[in-house]
Amino acid sequence: MTFYNKLRHGICRRFAALLVLFSAAGMGAGSGLFAQNLDYVQPFSLNPVNEGIQLGLGAVLSGSALVCDKFIDFKKNEYNPDDWKKSDIPTFDQIFMNPYSKPLHIAGTGTTALMLAAPAIFAIMPSSEWLTIGTMYAETLLLANGIKEWTKLLVYRARPYMYFDDYPEDKLEDGDWNCSFPSGHTTFAFAGAAFTTMVFCQCFPNSKWKYAVAGISFGMAAITGGLRMASGNHFFTDVFVGALIGTAVGFAVPYMHSKTFYGKFERKSKTGQASLTPAGFSFVYNF
Repeated sequence: MTFYNKLRHGICRRFAALLVLFSAAGMGAGSGLFAQNLDYVQPFSLNPVNEGIQLGLGAVLSGSALVCDKFIDFKKNEYNPDDWKKSDIPTFDQIFMNPYSKPLHIAGTGTTALMLAAPAIFAIMPSSEWLTIGTMYAETLLLANGIKEWTKLLVYRARPYMYFDDYPEDKLEDGDWNCSFPSGHTTFAFAGAAFTTMVFCQCFPNSKWKYAVAGISFGMAAITGGLRMASGNHFFTDVFVGALIGTAVGFAVPYMHSKTFYGKFERKSKTGQASLTPAGFSFVYNF
């Protein structure tokens, strides 16, 4: 208990410090960026086809996973201790195994909520950009959630706390005990961090705050992953894969709304142009 008390107090102090830094970065950006209105550019735009694909895919993945989880007996939830032996766990995952800790579980949920709210700093942008940013973020969360949920449904893995005697009985009853892979909290935290970093750096490429926003965002996401392991909810590989999913989606969705991405699909005119000049007849064909 002494170890967890020290760990909890240490995490709380660091969490408070990072929260202050994050707030300072947001307020600094808000007061400085638009006071001069020099750094802001408009790199993102919406496209009906693009939004239909991304929103549709995200909705299908998230919706179908929800249906399979809640209304269809898709995943076996009967717990048999003989099926889950600590010796079967990779050594590097055993290093970070911990019994269940409710305070650390709550702390990890808090940091996840903070990172999900991180894109709120884009309220400093002109209101005309809110729809674009909001749509992109909705797509990011839907896709990240859908990928994460389907992976959880397809992979049977007991949470670390199930290998200890004092595991929480309610987790066993609601079927959450074998949904360890990947870490959903970490997925969302890194999705929020990557999205915030990508959008901020693209919209304010010359801002002195972009490194602070990136560092604090990913720092808070990393703390979330650490808390999920310390609370006994996840193995290291659960957190690692969750971070990969969240980061990939958080960067990919804004990129697929950028001018660089759309530019790859712009069709050059291939129409031949003929003209009659004093020097003769000319024909130009654009490839």
